[in-house]
Amino acid sequence: MVKGNNYFTEAGIMLKRSFNVLVVDDVVLMCDFLHGAVNRLANCRAIKALDGKTALDVLETETIDMLITDLEIKAPDGLELIKRIRSGTLPTAHDIPIIIFSGNAYLEQVQQGIAYDVNDFLVKPMSIDALGKKVSHFLVHDKFIQPAVHYEAMYRQEQKQPKAPEKGSSHKISASIVLNDPQKKDEYKPAQEDVEEAKTEEDFLSWPDNSTTGIYQLDRRLKKLAFDLSCFHNVFVKNCKLIALETERKRACGSIDYLNYIVKNLKKRERRLDFWQKFDLQLSKLNKLAAQLQSANLRHNSLILDLLKKLSYWWSQTISRPLVQRIDDGSEKTDE
Repeated sequence: MVKGNNYFTEAGIMLKRSFNVLVVDDVVLMCDFLHGAVNRLANCRAIKALDGKTALDVLETETIDMLITDLEIKAPDGLELIKRIRSGTLPTAHDIPIIIFSGNAYLEQVQQGIAYDVNDFLVKPMSIDALGKKVSHFLVHDKFIQPAVHYEAMYRQEQKQPKAPEKGSSHKISASIVLNDPQKKDEYKPAQEDVEEAKTEEDFLSWPDNSTTGIYQLDRRLKKLAFDLSCFHNVFVKNCKLIALETERKRACGSIDYLNYIVKNLKKRERRLDFWQKFDLQLSKLNKLAAQLQSANLRHNSLILDLLKKLSYWWSQTISRPLVQRIDDGSEKTDE
């Protein structure tokens, strides 16, 4: 069903742009099933891969918005694909939705999937309608994903450790582990209790409704940046513990670093010279503020307040024309 520029899946969830979904399974019939189920969804395009090497080639050359993968495929296996995506070692955005689709899995594999923040574990067999609802849900509901450096550190540590001997079949499980309730909105819950108490109803920085840069992936990173800087602001104004403030500073600086990374990759695909010239000017200003934030003495309240004011002013300039347009004023949203 299509209404104007809005697209609806069979699950009734609105999709506002087209999505590329990579499906990976070494069983041809199962891969065809996934391919067909995704292609039935309005405005979704499925890309098939029968092994990890082919999947890597796709991830390095195509703009992929979601990965659905079996675990036990020809090397690199499904978990390895997930780890490389989340750790930011591929051109594909590290925070895309990821679904594991497997008949069974070792408990250790499930635990690793959770550690790398996969969106869901689905168990074979599954109906086309049920799979479609899951895909639709995760394409429009964001899950909080840590900065790529978080997963990269885990990935490097794992590579240093000797491989554990393979477990017997008794360690395998076959169960659906629900990581996200489709009826509930995904929420980010920081570890420190005082950070949670510092949340306020009004964000320090916010993305204007019905607005876009024309590049979906850039919109997502700017929204994430606004969220992380707002968390830092809220913790600061609530006079939380220094360790909580330091945690949010690292998160905000990591978000700025990843914005630089994603912009570098987007420039190769989005040939918008005039836009990038203007955005690079704003990014240069942000990087200077990030350097100040990184080295600032967090006990120096007046210094932090001044820096927050500068960040607020930078944000107001960045989310205004000509970089950000209203969707409902005739501008169109461009697929990344």
